[in-house]
Amino acid sequence: MERTAQTARLSPLKEGLPPEKRVFAEDLRGVFLALGVSVRRYAARRHMDPSTVTRYLGGERVPPWDFVAGVLADLREADSPVTFEAETGLRSLHREALKCHRSDSEKQTLQDRLAEADEETRRIRTRQRALEEALMDRTQRLAEAHGRCRQLQVDLEGQRIARRSDLQLWQGEFDELENECRDLEQQVGYLREALAVARAELIAAEEQCHHLEAQLEQAQDLETAPVGRISLMAVLEETDRSASVAELITVVADLESRTQRAMASELVASVSRSREVQEVAVLLAGLQNAGLHAHAEAALPALVMTRSVEETCALIVNLYHAGLDEHLVQLLRASVQLHTPRDIAVLVRSLHASGLREQAVTLLGAACATRPLPDVVPMLTWLAGTGLDGTVASAIDAVAVERTVHDIVTLSCSLTEAGMHPVKSALHTAAATRRSAYDVAALAEALSRAGLHRDAESVFSATQNQTIEHLLALVSALQAMDKHHVATAVVNHAIVSRPTADTQVLITDMHAMGRHQQASEALITALQSAPPADLSQLLDGLDRAHPGATVLLERAARTAGYKEAAAVVAGLERNGLAEHARTVFTCTVRGRPTGHAAWFLIHLNQAGSAFTGSPFLVAQAQSGAPAGMAPLLLALGAAGLHEELTCLLQALAYRDAEEIVLLLKQLERLGGATGAEREAVGNHIMTTTAAAREVPYQVVLVLALEAAGLSGNAAALVSAATASKGRSFTDALRKERFKHHQRVFSRAFWQRTEPHVE
Repeated sequence: MERTAQTARLSPLKEGLPPEKRVFAEDLRGVFLALGVSVRRYAARRHMDPSTVTRYLGGERVPPWDFVAGVLADLREADSPVTFEAETGLRSLHREALKCHRSDSEKQTLQDRLAEADEETRRIRTRQRALEEALMDRTQRLAEAHGRCRQLQVDLEGQRIARRSDLQLWQGEFDELENECRDLEQQVGYLREALAVARAELIAAEEQCHHLEAQLEQAQDLETAPVGRISLMAVLEETDRSASVAELITVVADLESRTQRAMASELVASVSRSREVQEVAVLLAGLQNAGLHAHAEAALPALVMTRSVEETCALIVNLYHAGLDEHLVQLLRASVQLHTPRDIAVLVRSLHASGLREQAVTLLGAACATRPLPDVVPMLTWLAGTGLDGTVASAIDAVAVERTVHDIVTLSCSLTEAGMHPVKSALHTAAATRRSAYDVAALAEALSRAGLHRDAESVFSATQNQTIEHLLALVSALQAMDKHHVATAVVNHAIVSRPTADTQVLITDMHAMGRHQQASEALITALQSAPPADLSQLLDGLDRAHPGATVLLERAARTAGYKEAAAVVAGLERNGLAEHARTVFTCTVRGRPTGHAAWFLIHLNQAGSAFTGSPFLVAQAQSGAPAGMAPLLLALGAAGLHEELTCLLQALAYRDAEEIVLLLKQLERLGGATGAEREAVGNHIMTTTAAAREVPYQVVLVLALEAAGLSGNAAALVSAATASKGRSFTDALRKERFKHHQRVFSRAFWQRTEPHVE
């Protein structure tokens, strides 16, 4: 440890350092000391001059960020990394230290922007290669598809000619198949009726089986019974005819205990078919209380088949008042399965008239959700005009939730043909509010394919009134179905119709889901359509959520059209949100192509924005780095806003010569696609400088331009300065150029220098 401390010892900081440099140098020294190596050893590691590293650590020079990044990387390799917050603070101090030397700061800024531009270029180049490969693949596949289409057309034409003689034969076969289809449809109807009869016969056969089992058990009892014993079957028949409910329950319990369960169930079923409804209800209640409910449940299906609808309704009422909910549900389930559609409709009306509206809704909903689709419309038709519209609408909810999307579309077509539009509307509203977002999107698409376009629109209108979460899921479903324009319409409708808080949640959630483009478009729409009083609330809400209003505005400005961006900036200005307006203005001018930025400035100028006014332009020229003004200068020139361009250049003319050189260098880099515009702006800068500045500054600027390789700009400045200043400029320029050259015709050059004698 002592050896490490000696090798890592640093010389004291130089006196008289600016505060920014001193603070940065102290933090940098602390980070370097954590490495535990000497300056000379670290310089050898990085192939640097030790004196350079010493000057960096002593604060004499501000190192480039690459040097600092290298020290941080070495710390990470040594398993002693600094925190993200510490690295961010060190970068901030580095930039503050660079500001002491404007040229270094601007150079670092340009390096950062160059790195970002290089990263963006590589990303775009990668995307370009991917698109080119995809385009080549799709082009090849398209050519192959065209070739197959042409071949198919040739084959089709050949078959059409070859098969023309067989057309009449095929037509005859088609007619025969059509007749066969009609016959099969009739047979299907007949088989449906036969199925209902078979169900009834099945129940009767089951009852016969139970009856035969009881007789068999009786015969066995007779064989084993002693002489003079009374027949068990005779006793049961007598019990069925004359016993009270209490006696019946006792007999059933006795049979249960003697393992004569089939006979007990047969007895209960027989009594249920023959006794009054009130007695049956009391019997079922007694069996329930005695723990013999299984025999009661076995008797209910036979009861439904043998009793009339009115008796079934009366039994349901009695079971309801007796609190026998399990038997009641079993009876309703058997009614759904065994009754005809007309009997179900009559039973629903009877239950509703008896005050059991909930049971009526349950029965109708279960029947509509489980019975075949051809049975649903007749049930609803027989209930039409009976004053049960509320019951029908409530039962339709079960159809909307339980049926498939295909069934809902088929039922919608049938309801349309039957003229039952209110029921169809209730079905669509329930589906739009109860189904998942993906199901709703699929339903609307299926309705449109079926020709029910208005119904599809009503489904969309109803589903857009749901929660924000449902709306986001709907947008995702539409995107997955390649319905991008519909998804955009849904988002725009939500922004216009919903409160500002919902709009804020919508934008932030879409951004969090990775749908940055949609979030940017939604933000632009919201800023254009929101009432003035809600703009500040919207932006404050976005600021409180990740990633913040500024980041969202910057991303929106990079993708918005120039008209929309200009309208947003003007609207934010009018409502006192100048900082947010400045964010959109800066990102649009600096981040978009020159042509786009030019049209943006034209529309902004027409709107009377302060960002194209003289005070703002002069303030920009006086406060910001001139190199950063390059995109704005090109955009003003391309937009033809010459007065505004001249105002900005007149303010820039009083900046240092080095800053003007950096500005022209930046113009040269940005003007690749707009070379003529860049040259025009550069000449305008030279003309303005020649008119505004004195000869010494002009001479310094000419020499700086020539040293930077900007010979064209230097020549333009020489021409403009000569025209305005005349011989005084040319003499001063010549003198400055040759002041270090020895004049061979001067006396001092040829005069012999005598040695000085003491």
